[in-house]
Amino acid sequence: MPMAHHTFPPLYYSVLVVLLAVFAVSARATTAPPPSDAEADRRFLRECCANTSNPAVCYDSLLPSAGSFDGNHVKVAIAAGAGAFARLRGFYHELRRLQRTGTGAGRAADMALGPCATIASMVLQTEGDWLASLRRLETAAGRRRGEQAKSDLFNAQFRIGAVGSAATGCTDDLESCGEAVLASPVGKKVAAIVKNVDLYSVIAQELVINGITLLA
Repeated sequence: MPMAHHTFPPLYYSVLVVLLAVFAVSARATTAPPPSDAEADRRFLRECCANTSNPAVCYDSLLPSAGSFDGNHVKVAIAAGAGAFARLRGFYHELRRLQRTGTGAGRAADMALGPCATIASMVLQTEGDWLASLRRLETAAGRRRGEQAKSDLFNAQFRIGAVGSAATGCTDDLESCGEAVLASPVGKKVAAIVKNVDLYSVIAQELVINGITLLA
């Protein structure tokens, strides 16, 4: 027996095509993820870091904390500065270790590290004051406090800049001992650590200078 063939009117096909199109659009709308807060956090951090001398290092180092900034430039500066102080602290502990074991680069190099460690220790003791200054600038009210706000901003800039200066001063001290000391294993190690500390100090200082605006 021949199979029966069903013929549908053209209107049927038109309605079917429309329904399938609506279903496809609806399916995409329900499966597409909503805009992510994380994306906004990353975009804000990228904008902050764009005004630094090393945007890539700035962004990568602060990305784990991006969700805590809440669009606040001061919080970004605090996180960056905390990283710079932490690196100086690690450098200080390495200097103390070298004071105990010796540098292996001669007595002059050993003696040069003494003042280096002392200055690093003094700068590290200012971290609490630095943080307090920035905490007062976190809010709009704090940035409107006239002379107090100016003083807090100056202290924040000066103290985070001192982190890099404390480190680079060590390289200068070793350089005064001669090229052989700088070329020694300990000289190269100190120079590498100093470069790292200074890099993060500069980024943090730029975030303070470029990101924080006092209010009238």
